[in-house]
Amino acid sequence: MFNVIHTIYLILTWILWLYSLFIVIDAIMSWLPMLRNSAVGRFLDKVVNPYLNLFRRGPLARLAYSTGIDVSPIIALFILYFVQNYVLIWIFNLLLRLVG
Repeated sequence: MFNVIHTIYLILTWILWLYSLFIVIDAIMSWLPMLRNSAVGRFLDKVVNPYLNLFRRGPLARLAYSTGIDVSPIIALFILYFVQNYVLIWIFNLLLRLVG
């Protein structure tokens, strides 16, 4: 049972890492409009923007509008890293204690 739980943990951490990479690539592509309009740019927008839009509300939206700097990718990455490094470890340690 440990191997199954460990494999699920590794798959979830890999998915979160890949999604973090998509966020970074999307942020870099936002600096170059010709890349944003490419097929890869449109795909990344469809994948990343629903999550980033959660952080583009309220004071962050006003900050991005007034300064032209969008900090939502930074906040989104911090939350993904927190989930990956703390929440997932806590959940899977709890599962291992319940099962084992």
